[in-house]
Amino acid sequence: MNPGNHSLPSEAGVDRRTVLASALGALALGGGLLPRNAHAEDDVKIGWVKPITGPLASSFAPLYLPAQIAMDEINAAGGILGRKLVKVEVDDQGSPAQSPIATRRLIEDGVKFIVGPIGSSQALASLEVATPAKIIQASYASANEMGDGTRFPYHYQFNFTSGAQAKRHAELLAKLGIKKVGLLIEDSAAGASTRDALLKEIPASGMQIVSEQTFPIKVADMTPFLRKLRSDGAEGIAAHVSNNVDITQLLVGLSRMAWKPPIAGHTGLLFAGTPGAVPDSARYNDVYAATYRALTYTDKDQPPERVQAFCGKLLKGNVPDSLLGPAATTPFYDFIYALKYAVEKSKSWDTEQIKKTLDASNGIDGLFGKMVFSSSRHSAYDSEVVAMAVANSMEDPLSKQFHGLFRRRAPGV
Repeated sequence: MNPGNHSLPSEAGVDRRTVLASALGALALGGGLLPRNAHAEDDVKIGWVKPITGPLASSFAPLYLPAQIAMDEINAAGGILGRKLVKVEVDDQGSPAQSPIATRRLIEDGVKFIVGPIGSSQALASLEVATPAKIIQASYASANEMGDGTRFPYHYQFNFTSGAQAKRHAELLAKLGIKKVGLLIEDSAAGASTRDALLKEIPASGMQIVSEQTFPIKVADMTPFLRKLRSDGAEGIAAHVSNNVDITQLLVGLSRMAWKPPIAGHTGLLFAGTPGAVPDSARYNDVYAATYRALTYTDKDQPPERVQAFCGKLLKGNVPDSLLGPAATTPFYDFIYALKYAVEKSKSWDTEQIKKTLDASNGIDGLFGKMVFSSSRHSAYDSEVVAMAVANSMEDPLSKQFHGLFRRRAPGV
């Protein structure tokens, strides 16, 4: 990602999975592809572009678990048109410089369908290679441009966009009575996309942007940016702060300043509500994160049964609590099922036929709602599936039962 596009702490604890990933990554360095089991001739290869080595390997690994869950479910039910799905992993080290190299290796291995990479910057680099090869691909990237079917005709976006988040950020801040808003944006492709959307959504909601602060990812000290926001008169903050290091810096900095303004921000802010993730003195209730509406609840509105079942399977993957939220919102589960839909409807594995079928779809049952595409719009979901959640709600019974995968919906939304 640039590692900041999502809440992904590179300092996640080392466990058995991490050691295994590192060992496999070492094997991958020579030729790029992991050693493969003997696959049946009619097995369908699904390429995974992911960091297997490097500082992001352990924190990104859980984000691919939904793809594995989907593949396991489909294979257990007989596959797609009777063919089994098998993964072929290749290491991009979480780096935009390595993503196109990793993608090319998969293409040379005959892969036509790719999961990943993670991050808008990495995805853009990968698509430089994948698009000419007509690879059907879904990355984990929230920049609005990633859903442009004209620019990227074979890439499909199954996570909500920066624009959808920005719309919900503005709505919530307005409902909270904020008049003057400060923007706090990480220096990333996704951050820039969110900033552009906020520059439209905030004034459209009747509020004034009084300060705009852009900080480098994994900044050593967030305090100067926060002081500028406060001195410029910001009453609330619209934020794209997505990785756990910067989120910690943000909340600790605010605590030191004894300033606790309402924050409406990126999904990564769910990390702020994880017990022990940040000092207790830095946690407060007016921190809100964009997430899928189906992952939120109220006293009268509970998450759908299908989503609860999916989250139950995710919990069996032994994912650290701090990474469960990002793992649940990855686009890869929906991508695998959309691929199944298109192949079965077109009765073809040809990527042109699959693209044609997807582009004409109007209501594929996705995990978080109906997925709709057109030839120009390759984003499965619009802002209707997005809600703002109270980050600091993990002590609620339902949230506690699911280790924070479900959070209380923000008031009034």
